[in-house]
Amino acid sequence: MKRELSILIPTFNDVCKDVVNELQRQASLIEGLSFEIVVADDGSTDTEAMAANEAINLLPHCRYIVRKQNVGRAAIRNFLASIAAYDWLLFIDSGMGIGNDEFVKRYLETEADVVCGGYRLTDDERLNNNLRYRYEKAAEASLSLKNREAAPYQNFHTSNFLMARSQYLAHPLDTRFRRYGYEDVLMGKQLQLAGVSIEHIDNPVLFDRFDSNERFVEKTEEALQTLHEFADDLTGYSRMLDVAATLRKWHLESPYLFIYNMLKKSWRNNLCGRTPSLLQLKLYKLGYYLSL
Repeated sequence: MKRELSILIPTFNDVCKDVVNELQRQASLIEGLSFEIVVADDGSTDTEAMAANEAINLLPHCRYIVRKQNVGRAAIRNFLASIAAYDWLLFIDSGMGIGNDEFVKRYLETEADVVCGGYRLTDDERLNNNLRYRYEKAAEASLSLKNREAAPYQNFHTSNFLMARSQYLAHPLDTRFRRYGYEDVLMGKQLQLAGVSIEHIDNPVLFDRFDSNERFVEKTEEALQTLHEFADDLTGYSRMLDVAATLRKWHLESPYLFIYNMLKKSWRNNLCGRTPSLLQLKLYKLGYYLSL
């Protein structure tokens, strides 16, 4: 069993003291484990969230670092890896919950240099009008261990993974990625090209907090802008790129954009409204990407 662990949590305008409390509790119960939990605040503007997170500094082996400038999702994780004290790094997104009482222990029992635990959705019918929840719920089957193992590199996500510090420093996240989205997809591709194996296990974090419909649409647009900017790097690792290439091959891009330009306002209004359609989300995403 691994005996040293740095648990690293990037955060931005989010209160994450509860997840730190649980991780600290679990790690403290593992005999002989040397550990630290480091939370790095990536230039938050929410002073109430920052004040609440100061309580993290009162927990043994825990610290909360406030960074004045927002450097982005890739750079803040690279910063955490660079200051980590131990040889094994466990990255958790601040907005996630811990899914079981042996979450830390299960990671320590693994052998591979890169291990992904996955995530699972909360089950709450009150969220049926939330677009992100509906989107994730429709894709829930893809979250299974069997499906993740079938395409281990394409299913690498930074929300919940363990990695040898030496491997992370050799293959860090690409800091060109400043906007939301796809930095983890490229890291998965780079790990595959380098021949670094990824093990997937059933050790999920809990996805139980969801953006508003409007905010999710904005983040989706931002991710598509990222995809467009780094399309050459992400070839073969994005279904959207494959679909766009097919439309261009059959000279269907212009007809689709004609339809998109007529309906995009209606589609977006639906997505931001009370009864968002997953079909309209697919249509809107494709049109938005092609329009870039």
